[in-house]
Amino acid sequence: MTNERWLKWAIARHYRSHGFRVSMKPVRVGNAAVDGIAIGPEGERIAIEVKSPRDDIVRGVGQCYERQV
Repeated sequence: MTNERWLKWAIARHYRSHGFRVSMKPVRVGNAAVDGIAIGPEGERIAIEVKSPRDDIVRGVGQCYERQV
């Protein structure tokens, strides 16, 4: 099983290598929360949600949709 902490590090590294500013601190709006956000050079925003095999993937998609960073 993959370590969640390592996954968050690798995802942040990927986005940073493409010029994004990344925060892997939880972000909450309403009753949705995502694991982090990436903000691109032109202001575009990406919600980051890391899931493990025991998590509900449909719930993860809903979290990102509700958040709409």
